[in-house]
Amino acid sequence: MASLDPQRQRTMGIPRRFRYVAVLVIVLVSTAVFASYKLSTPQRVHQITDKLNTHTSGGDTGPKQTSASGTAAAKSGEKYSDDDSYVDLKSPYTPDYDDEEDDPSLYIPDRGDYREIFSLTTVDRKYFPIYWAGDEAYNPNVIPHPTKHDMWIVVAQHEQSKEIIDISGELICEAGFLNGVLVCGDAPTILPIAPSITGVCEGDLAYMNFRFGPRDARMFYGPSGPMISYGTQSQYTCLGIWIQDVRMLLDSFRLERFALSKLFTSATEVRRPAPWKGIEKNFFIFWDLQGKAYAHFDLSPERAFAELDFNGAVGDDLAPKTASEDSACMAQYMPYVGPEQESIHQATNSLSITLCKRADLKCKPTESNTFVMHIFQHKSYYTFHGIYEPYVLLFQQMAPFAVHGISQRPLWIHGRNALSKDTHSLQYEGRPETDIPEGHTEMFYVTSMSWKGHDQKYHGYLDDTLLLAFGIEDSRSAAIDVKAGDILQDIAFCK
Repeated sequence: MASLDPQRQRTMGIPRRFRYVAVLVIVLVSTAVFASYKLSTPQRVHQITDKLNTHTSGGDTGPKQTSASGTAAAKSGEKYSDDDSYVDLKSPYTPDYDDEEDDPSLYIPDRGDYREIFSLTTVDRKYFPIYWAGDEAYNPNVIPHPTKHDMWIVVAQHEQSKEIIDISGELICEAGFLNGVLVCGDAPTILPIAPSITGVCEGDLAYMNFRFGPRDARMFYGPSGPMISYGTQSQYTCLGIWIQDVRMLLDSFRLERFALSKLFTSATEVRRPAPWKGIEKNFFIFWDLQGKAYAHFDLSPERAFAELDFNGAVGDDLAPKTASEDSACMAQYMPYVGPEQESIHQATNSLSITLCKRADLKCKPTESNTFVMHIFQHKSYYTFHGIYEPYVLLFQQMAPFAVHGISQRPLWIHGRNALSKDTHSLQYEGRPETDIPEGHTEMFYVTSMSWKGHDQKYHGYLDDTLLLAFGIEDSRSAAIDVKAGDILQDIAFCK
């Protein structure tokens, strides 16, 4: 007689009624497992981020990173990837709906894959918060302190949503690291920016005439010194961009005032080639290899930039000189923008970067390996909640300033999670959890990048450390320190 299968031997001795019960239990368990698979999107993202967090537990040093120097040596158009730090947040489950209008995915931002970046110094390798000594601020900017090499200057938008105000402000303090947090050494003060001029806003924008003060400030180093730009009432449109040398505003830089150039010693409005928009914002300044300043006004739907004079005047738009080449590259490599509720925004200041390592004795800055670097963001705005995904742009640092490369994955800052009640977003504070939109991640808005080293201003190398500062849900401030090469791993180069 042939021997029985061991599994069959175990079941033959079980009474039939118990076997029926066992089958029923199996069916119920299977149903529960299937139901648990159909989780809401925020739960799925939590599971994914929990899995990512295991990279830093038990002595793990984190995922391997694609060589940044290899990126610099890429062939034209080549894209780099590294599965160990590849973050795919596409939904694993998409239900079918009888009525297309009932499909909630229509109101959920489409997410692809990301390049996750990790802090070089925090224990858990997540970003570090910025503590404002009991006050609240968001969308921060961080630059090295000019004389104290363990301190940084931090500026951010004062959080005033619970106040009835007619003047917005930017908080500023000197901050140092304490237990993985960037902490203001003293109570922050209001940045002493010149009063806004009388507004000329009309029509639907007329209400902005009654809200003065700086908005969306960017503090950054140029080749010769620190600058701050911000939005407020304009002489030429409703809201425009003004700029000033920070050394004229802060006592921290008083020893450097004698070395000021004649560039922006007082608050100066930056003009632009026509046409003007009602609200101008997010201009960034860049410098060529000879130190000449330019203003970059738009990246999408097409570039616009011009030479900038010390009185705020600008020359002709220079973008048409490279429009053909830029359009071809950007059509191929820029992130897809949906027909509604999506757009491209300039986000940070600029820096200059040489695409080799400072530690390499053969690495010398040249016109062919040194570029202007900027972070722009893809914005989606579904269910009244914005999500910004940051990408890196490189363009030539010499005329005609053609686009050189665009990253093919947005950056995912380690520690970012799904949007939930634990996010403590002021937008949803005190509201039912059901008001939080399904499938959304926390809104991280990258505002600033600077070299962390106190001996650096505008230029750096792949192995230099960057500070990326960002706001979370227009509610709080944070930053992360990474190697410059970490954010350039997925650059696709223009042909």
